[in-house]
Amino acid sequence: MHASLRLAGASILIGSLLGGGARAEQTQADPVQPVETTATYQDWVVRCIKPKDKPRTCEIVQNLQMQGKGVVASIAVGRTDPKAPMIIVIQVPQGVWLPSGITFQIGDAGKALRLDYKRCVQVCGAETSLDPATLSRMKSATEAGSFAFDDGMRRPVKFPVSFKGFAAALDASLTP
Repeated sequence: MHASLRLAGASILIGSLLGGGARAEQTQADPVQPVETTATYQDWVVRCIKPKDKPRTCEIVQNLQMQGKGVVASIAVGRTDPKAPMIIVIQVPQGVWLPSGITFQIGDAGKALRLDYKRCVQVCGAETSLDPATLSRMKSATEAGSFAFDDGMRRPVKFPVSFKGFAAALDASLTP
């Protein structure tokens, strides 16, 4: 099964990275609340939060929509703190076959990265850390990638991932 998707410009936050719900592009002015900003780089959205008296934390997100169903999957890259390793988090709907995990492919060649499910509440999230070589391959990717998982009936489902704007978005997310 191959899902026909289109990229979504709005950002929803992936569970373990920054926390919180989807918000429009804005900067909050309330001194008690963390300052949150977003910026779009082609097919990726950079989302940053700056809590009072803590370092800024950013992630980059690509949401995937299915016509008539809204956002059905999301992929995010970031870290929970500036000294932490980079991680990739992929969120898919409930009802997946958990033992198969998720595989993430950069382009058509090379070894796929395996992500194991960490939690399923309203959606299922899988994550793994990214080494510098994998991040470099993602930044230089010129063709689409994909991620795949099995649905509850053990049928393969594959979603495309665009790398358009990934390098610029990642660089912006890492700028202090």
